[in-house]
Amino acid sequence: MTEQALPSVTDALRALARSEAEAIAQEVTGVRAVVIATSDGFDIAVAAHAEVDAQRIAALASSMAAIGAVVSTEAGLGRSTSVTVGTDNGFAVVYAATHQGLGLVINVIAGPDALLGQVNYRTAAAARLLST
Repeated sequence: MTEQALPSVTDALRALARSEAEAIAQEVTGVRAVVIATSDGFDIAVAAHAEVDAQRIAALASSMAAIGAVVSTEAGLGRSTSVTVGTDNGFAVVYAATHQGLGLVINVIAGPDALLGQVNYRTAAAARLLST
């Protein structure tokens, strides 16, 4: 993917997203990977303790956020802010953010040793920071 295909993603946004992804990965025990992407599924920042396919994760996170938005609207719950997927070996959370009109998703993949509350707390803080 070239920079020209993502004209709304500035160098400053990339730097901020990279900083937040790295902070989540370092600060929260059990986090395996953090991928921050545009809401249409293009990765802009990755921090990982394991090998991950950032492009694939970005695309899947975008779809998860879209499904969360539809479910919350249909259920009359208001705007969707996050989606959580629990698994046998951990969980994934996807948070939505909007940076100067550009939709973003923050996907955090965590192992079974991670605490959901800690991941949610730190990822929600990143979403607020990116939504400036």
